[in-house]
Amino acid sequence: MPDPITGEGFDAPSPEVAYMGAPPLLREAAELVELSERLQVEASTAAIKGEPYEPDEHQERLYLLRRAALADRLSIEYPDVEEFVTDAAQMAHRLAEFDRQHDTHVGPIGPTAIEWDPSHRPYVRQEYDHWGW
Repeated sequence: MPDPITGEGFDAPSPEVAYMGAPPLLREAAELVELSERLQVEASTAAIKGEPYEPDEHQERLYLLRRAALADRLSIEYPDVEEFVTDAAQMAHRLAEFDRQHDTHVGPIGPTAIEWDPSHRPYVRQEYDHWGW
């Protein structure tokens, strides 16, 4: 039976492989706050000018990818914290949904593949592993 926590049974990198070059958790969280604030400023600036806001698809996906990876890493580091486990599943789903809508996945197996049942967490690892730092 596939295990979304270890990645066993999925055709995706293990957490150890996928997050090998990832920044420390606190630095990743700080960089995500900066990225989130930048996206919010862009939306606010457009609203102030009365212009429609068209988010930068690349930056939006980058935020979702890094946010999903951080949630996954936290849930692995702290498996007894139910909020982390729930957040990891929800963020993985959000990334997969975004990639479905925008056809933006970079890994070999797309977000609609049966491979990701019952969890998109290994999908996050595949995409993070294929993300060009």
